[in-house]
Amino acid sequence: MNERPSREQRRLGIVAPEHELRGHAPLAYERLVKTCQPGSAEHRAVLAVAHALARQAIARCLPPSARGELGSALGGLEACVSGQRPLSEHAALAKDARASAFSALPALETLTKKAVANAAQVERAAARTSLHDHALHTVDRLLGLSVHHAVAGLCHALDAIVDPEAGLAVPSDVCGALAYSRTALGSVRNPAFQQAALEQAAWEHGRARGEGLPEAALAVQVFHEYVGARWRAHADEERRASDEFIAWALA
Repeated sequence: MNERPSREQRRLGIVAPEHELRGHAPLAYERLVKTCQPGSAEHRAVLAVAHALARQAIARCLPPSARGELGSALGGLEACVSGQRPLSEHAALAKDARASAFSALPALETLTKKAVANAAQVERAAARTSLHDHALHTVDRLLGLSVHHAVAGLCHALDAIVDPEAGLAVPSDVCGALAYSRTALGSVRNPAFQQAALEQAAWEHGRARGEGLPEAALAVQVFHEYVGARWRAHADEERRASDEFIAWALA
């Protein structure tokens, strides 16, 4: 005969909101973020991970001409990780560095777009499709999002100097930044990728027998569906790489 479960065994595992694990990052990192005491060695471990991820996003998503604007912010974050002074002494510097990085965002987006446009001018001219001009606008849009997410990752890493939980946003910020950059600099600019969208739109328009969107409008829609799918693939890949790095860093 089965024993009747005790009161303790019947109790539901209700979790307070401040202790909820939401899957924004690997379990070990999220648990560390939520349980570390401000100023502790565990807090510095969170900052070390956030700093490494943010630095990688800036190095990969912004051209060298734009990275100098963020040098002081990255330097301040690195000083926190090194442990040369108590974290409490860095709070005011972190606030100023965050404000400086955020205010530089419009200029950083412009510099990044300009650098990519200049690089494209010296490349060998490729065959153009009817989606070429629209694709260029899409590249600019994705580059802006990439820079925005990279700087957001740095700002959240700086926020984590005072509030460790801000570090939870850094992995997703960085994965988004890298995925937007890879999509903009790769598939969107590729005439073969554009041509595939045109051919798919032509096939779907032929099946519709004149109903629905005009073929040109349908081509734009299919193009963005393809872009979204490619972004998702890059984001998943970057998330896996980020998870592996965090697991290694905390081991």
